[in-house]
Amino acid sequence: MKEKGSAVYQLFLLALSIYVLIVVFAETFLVTDPEVSLLLQRVDLSICVIFLVDFFVNFYKAESKLKYMKWGWIDLVSSIPLLDPLRWGRLARVVRILRFFRTIKSLKLLISSILSSKFQSLTLVVLLITFVSFTACASLIMEFEKNSVGGISTANEALWWAFLNIMNAKVSITQAQSTGGIIATVILNKIGLLLFAYFNAIMIAWLIKKRVDIKHGQS
Repeated sequence: MKEKGSAVYQLFLLALSIYVLIVVFAETFLVTDPEVSLLLQRVDLSICVIFLVDFFVNFYKAESKLKYMKWGWIDLVSSIPLLDPLRWGRLARVVRILRFFRTIKSLKLLISSILSSKFQSLTLVVLLITFVSFTACASLIMEFEKNSVGGISTANEALWWAFLNIMNAKVSITQAQSTGGIIATVILNKIGLLLFAYFNAIMIAWLIKKRVDIKHGQS
């Protein structure tokens, strides 16, 4: 079965698949705090939405729906959240995406594919860095601040704290007091600035292109 989407997009899905497997492993074997476990489940849910959208797009575009479902059912089942045995089905997604890269004859062709779609490549990289930083810092902040007075103790507080910091909001529900919490705050602030600068650059580039197109149309 041929995967839909460019090599860049498949690489993005591969990174998400590996990341969510790490999240599932951490929740299953490492995390004991129920609030941290809840937060990781929400991370898993958000990635499941992306995987489900990818499945339905591939299903819709498939020339033969029956042939697609020969392997596509694995994507569908493994994208259903909150069902622990099925979540490990994402290993199959990793294998299938790796199989996609095997169809690319050489590393040179992969690099060429990435360079030929620089905008898509950069956008997916920025989104991936933002998502991983946001969810990782939100998951860690409860551990960092658990001994602090008035520290963050619930999944909702951690997510809201991470959101405010990545948006560089002046008002936050709490100020990080631990060394780890301060580092997480700085990381989210810098990622937020990167995100803002990137989308600002996109808007400027779009406006410049529109202006050039208008001038060419008038000439």
